Amino acid sequence: MILEDGYKTDDIIKNISRIDSSKRFTENDSIFIFDEIQDFPDIATALKFFRIDGRYDVICSGSLLGINYKQIESNSVGYKEEYEMNSMDFEEFLRAKGYGDDFTEELLSHMTEKKPLSSVMMTMCSELFLDYCILGGMPAVVREYIAKGTFEGTLDIQRQLINDYREDIRKYAQGPDQTRTLNVFNQIPPQLAKDNKKFQISKVAHGARFKDYRGCIEWLQDAGLINICYCMSFPELPLNRGRRARQIRICIILL
Repeated sequence: MILEDGYKTDDIIKNISRIDSSKRFTENDSIFIFDEIQDFPDIATALKFFRIDGRYDVICSGSLLGINYKQIESNSVGYKEEYEMNSMDFEEFLRAKGYGDDFTEELLSHMTEKKPLSSVMMTMCSELFLDYCILGGMPAVVREYIAKGTFEGTLDIQRQLINDYREDIRKYAQGPDQTRTLNVFNQIPPQLAKDNKKFQISKVAHGARFKDYRGCIEWLQDAGLINICYCMSFPELPLNRGRRARQIRICIILL
């Protein structure tokens, strides 16, 4: 509704005030936050007009943006700054646990200089890293763990997040690819849990072929749910391009 009169700042403000007349718009002291813009990707077009107008700050946030950008009339290129938000890495997990920069810098220096950790620090870091591996880096899960000091409730949140991803696939994937994309998503964890650590399209369904499922894999990548590593026989460092490395077409890692 707020875009029905166009993308100009004054038109958007007028329509917002029409919906809720209690809103106040103080120039140079108001910020607009548009959340879940994957449902209304044309909001991205309005960013250009907000930037040119200059009276208000704007923040947009959402998920699965990569699959909806093709629907946007104009993506306001050059008029916005984009930030890709990922799950927490181990260093950010340590900060959330209350460890300061001194601790992380000391840990990093030991790693870069290949100096052994003391037995006490090694034990502590090993326990912290094990906790991080169990939890993953999703903020809601980490927050629950820190608040309670135990893993109570964290598995339920993890399961709910996975169910939310499945719902997003059902909501945004199109046509027959919806079922195929969901099947690929469901098959990634059990396949990567095997000893060979690789994902095979032929294992998704009987008679499944890469050309039929390639669009599903690209959809999941565009949605930010997976990372794709090409030309690997085994996910280890260094990643070389030898003859054996070309035996497998694709390896998928769930974020």
